[in-house]
Amino acid sequence: MTETAAKPAAPGALSGVRVLDLSSGIAGPFGARLLGDFGADVIKVEPPAGDPSRQMAPLVPGATQGEASLMFQYLNWNKRGIVLDLAHQSSHAQLRQLVERSDIVIESFAPGTLATWGIAVETLMQWNPRLVVTSVTDFGQSGPYAGFKGSDLVHQAMAGIMQISGSADKPPLKHGLNQAGLCAGLNTAYVSLAALHCALADGVGEHVDLSIHECLASELLMCETYYTYMGAVQSRRLPVQDPFAGGPVPTRDGFISIQSGGPTPLEGYADVFGDEAFRSPRFTNSAQRAANVEAFRELVERSARDRSAKELFLEGSRRRMLMGMVQGAPELLACEQLAAREFFGKIDHPATGEHRFPTQMARLSGTPTSVRRRSPMRGEHQREVFDELSHLPSRAVAGAKPGKPRLPLEGLRVLDLSTVVAVPYMAALLGDLGAEVIKIESPVRLDQTRRGVFTTYLDGDSGEGAINRSGIFQLLNRNKRGISLDMSTEAGREVFRDLVATADIVVENFTPRVMRGWGLHYDELKKINPALVMLSNTGYGATGPWSPFPSQGTTLEATMGISAFSGYRGERPWKVGQSYPDFIACWMGLTAIFAALHALRATGQGQWIDLSMYQVGAALVPEPLLQYQVDGTQPQRIGNEHERFVPSNAYPVKGDDRWVALTVETDAQWRALCGAMHRADLAATFGTAASRIAHREEIDAAMGEWLRGQDAFDAMRIVQSLGIACGPVLNSRDLLTNEHLAARGFYERVMHPQPMGLRPMMSRPYRWAFRAPHVHKRAPAYAEDNRAVLREVAGYTDERIESLIAARVVCDEPNIMKPSEAMGIAQLRQLRAICDVDADYREKLRIL
Repeated sequence: MTETAAKPAAPGALSGVRVLDLSSGIAGPFGARLLGDFGADVIKVEPPAGDPSRQMAPLVPGATQGEASLMFQYLNWNKRGIVLDLAHQSSHAQLRQLVERSDIVIESFAPGTLATWGIAVETLMQWNPRLVVTSVTDFGQSGPYAGFKGSDLVHQAMAGIMQISGSADKPPLKHGLNQAGLCAGLNTAYVSLAALHCALADGVGEHVDLSIHECLASELLMCETYYTYMGAVQSRRLPVQDPFAGGPVPTRDGFISIQSGGPTPLEGYADVFGDEAFRSPRFTNSAQRAANVEAFRELVERSARDRSAKELFLEGSRRRMLMGMVQGAPELLACEQLAAREFFGKIDHPATGEHRFPTQMARLSGTPTSVRRRSPMRGEHQREVFDELSHLPSRAVAGAKPGKPRLPLEGLRVLDLSTVVAVPYMAALLGDLGAEVIKIESPVRLDQTRRGVFTTYLDGDSGEGAINRSGIFQLLNRNKRGISLDMSTEAGREVFRDLVATADIVVENFTPRVMRGWGLHYDELKKINPALVMLSNTGYGATGPWSPFPSQGTTLEATMGISAFSGYRGERPWKVGQSYPDFIACWMGLTAIFAALHALRATGQGQWIDLSMYQVGAALVPEPLLQYQVDGTQPQRIGNEHERFVPSNAYPVKGDDRWVALTVETDAQWRALCGAMHRADLAATFGTAASRIAHREEIDAAMGEWLRGQDAFDAMRIVQSLGIACGPVLNSRDLLTNEHLAARGFYERVMHPQPMGLRPMMSRPYRWAFRAPHVHKRAPAYAEDNRAVLREVAGYTDERIESLIAARVVCDEPNIMKPSEAMGIAQLRQLRAICDVDADYREKLRIL
């Protein structure tokens, strides 16, 4: 789609919402742009010098200075642009006019900056009491680190992601590209809409304090429960690992990723790879493969080395195996699934010409997203915006009496049919925001987080009753009531339909064939409840040639592109983090749900959200997709380094496997750092960015020499005092006991039945000024609320409920109980999946 030849777009879900984007960089602008994609009118306010992201690569050669960045365009379409110098009081009258006519303001200034200029958040909210102000900062508005500076590298280090990424015999490893800002942008969008939902209902505005650091720390959700339930600290992978754990496997022309599990037994791989050795009992489960890892790795690599990566991916996926393939920019741009889903849109810009951008991240059936206008040139809409102000009504209604602040989803009911991570976590966060959530489990196939390889059992005890002592299940399913319903029976589906009649939101993550096969696709459910909002989260989307393929986060990580750009310099692609695609899909899904709820308020009609995890992931690697179109190249894997900033890396410090990450972005920062190091020679010799890039290894050696032997937190404080991004590579124990996260209330304490008792639980990466989202209740035991839900929600009599239970339509116990595949502590230590176990972890967490 181009601006000059744009198709008329249907009104978006956020039509009528006005957003004032005062932010710069990646996170705030991306969040504001997402709101624009859903139909909001977004006005971007830049300083006279322009948003620094106008200099962000890739740059189109020959384009006008300040208009050459395709990354800026990606972050800022669907916006009108004006220039105001907010540091000067002369601009404040115009700013007030804009604020009074806005619903949401997004800003990313360092804490206290707006107050210094005389336009503190409190002032903005006095001008417009119903206003939502979202402040996006590195470490939040409060806490010991509030004044600290972050970078993509430092955020990934301090969030704990790097501690579990890479090889155990090498440094910790970051995700490639600029994932921190994009992840924070997804959170910016959804939490701003959640706050707006409140403000429109009760007339009370909100100040949202969003921390980029906490957004990324949220990705350590699964690692957290290793410590809070077992006292175990996860570590990086062994150099030789089970090739069915998702690490890229080399083929003739690329790499594939394989994950154990899925509906196909291991023997099926004998047919795909043409090797009977896959039928050996030595390889039938993760424990046996771990005991024979060298032999199994050799078998898989030998079987794959002469095959095409895409051929294996397609054949395996058609056989219902969990497979992915490492794709870079050329493969994504040529992908038949993305083409069928109209993922890429052509956008023309007068300074740079036409390019293909990732434009479709979520499909809403009633109010589709759209690109209505290209990104603005600096100050392009100055006259237009201010000429229309006198005609726009103020949002600050004189004499209005606001009500009592409420959580956004109080009184709403969510039915959760999902399993594993992305959608269960989504539903749990909806519960934090006040929704009643009913988790509907299958009696035939237990959620993998109750009894599978993902499970972290209390103190490693996988014996009787362990399905109700899974730490990861507790975290992903907090706030929910639980029932068990056999949806494969017509009687079970009839119960579900009765529940749908009472619900506001349904979320599910089956492959597309399942709900259709049951006659429970949205077209059928909306006949029961026209106001229903339904989200279907799938690996590849509900349509297109890959739509039937099974998927999980590990294999999607490769297919969506991030693996191609993550890895040590000069080495193969690497798996990073843990279930990364699940988190970005969760945050994008929440944005889509709140957009659909906003449209529901205006129209009375619900709609269906078709969320493809693959598309969300591919949309978060824009730099290579754009660079490839400019010059036919794409970013290389460079470990923890930065193409333009030197030094920017992780360096060993005092202690076993302890590291500090830092990023120097300017010549002035380099001079200050050299002063702290007492190395005036380095400042004089390498005073320019170009000279530092040319002597990267020499500078890294000097940094390593200076930091070696220092305490990680002492080094952080020294370097941060110079205004330079720096922080330790933290693990889950560090995070759970961290002073800053404690001050921010990032972990809540939730009481569970004995023997679990009180446990800390990750909350949310934001704080609100006038409302308190929180964990309302622990996760349910299996089928705990069968009778209560059917009586109170469906309105069934006791006689009917007991007859359904007797017929095993509603089940108090699972029909099948397979042995747990989760490894015990001893085996995890042997594999170095964990590097430490604290017998006194309860004392450290103060949960005795």
